[in-house]
Amino acid sequence: MPGSVWASLSGSLPESLAYGVAVALFGFVVCASAFVRHEMALLACIPPMFVALIVGFAMWIHLYGLAGIGAGVVALLPGYPAARLVARRFATRDLLINIYLAWSVAMVVALIGFSFPDMP
Repeated sequence: MPGSVWASLSGSLPESLAYGVAVALFGFVVCASAFVRHEMALLACIPPMFVALIVGFAMWIHLYGLAGIGAGVVALLPGYPAARLVARRFATRDLLINIYLAWSVAMVVALIGFSFPDMP
C-alpha cells in the first residue's frame, strides 16, 4: 500500500533495529565503565567510553530521525540495568572484558547500520 505508514516504516525497520541494538550496547559500555572501581582498569575504559559516547550519540540522533523518540528512549533503557547486574556479579577484570566485548559487538553492529543505503 503506497503512502501508508507501514510502507514508509518497512524500508527503515532493519536499519532502525541495527541502530537500536548498537545504541543499547553503547549505553551498556558507558554505564559499565562508570561501575569500574580499580584505577588502572578505569584507564583502560577510556577508549571504549570515548568511542561509545561519540558514535552512540550520532547513532541515537539518526535513530531518533528514523523511528522517533520512542525507539530512541527504548534503546537507552537496557544499558544501566545490564551494567549494574554485570558489575555486581563479576570482578573488575571480568567487567573490563565484558566492556570490551560489548564495545566490539557494538562496533560491528554499527558498521552494519552504517552500511545501509540512504533513503531518498
